[in-house]
Amino acid sequence: MKVSAISNPMLGYKLDLGEPGLSHGAPASRSVLRVLNQELSNYFAFKRKAEKEGGYIISGGIYLDIRKRGSFLAAVAGKTKVWMYIPGRKSEEKSTPVDTRHISDKIRQIEMKLKLEQDPVKREELKRQILLLEIAKNALAFGMSVPKYLLGILFDQTA
Repeated sequence: MKVSAISNPMLGYKLDLGEPGLSHGAPASRSVLRVLNQELSNYFAFKRKAEKEGGYIISGGIYLDIRKRGSFLAAVAGKTKVWMYIPGRKSEEKSTPVDTRHISDKIRQIEMKLKLEQDPVKREELKRQILLLEIAKNALAFGMSVPKYLLGILFDQTA
């Protein structure tokens, strides 16, 4: 009877840019503990940050990339995701100027159809479509957040 040797390779790890901690390796047999320890440290750092700013963690999780290395299932990478709520703090999304040319083009197309249309029912429908697009255009121009799916619905209705 032949017995195979157990393979326990040493795994090296790199930390993400700006991530606190030490980037020392671990054998495959202890890699899950090593990576989980680092990710738990990151999770608690996020939790401390939220509490310091008067908020709390809404949701989050630790995700490990598990692969076979040698004779063991080993953690080769980890990721920590956290969603925080901090009252009084606005989203950090930068507002970008909105291009409303596509809406203006659509309005012009509908106005051309309106000039050619004779049926009063269809004329009213075209006027309603123009009004909806004007509302969306003005909302975007004044910095109001109009979800993209809502704009999609407006375009579908006016097609």
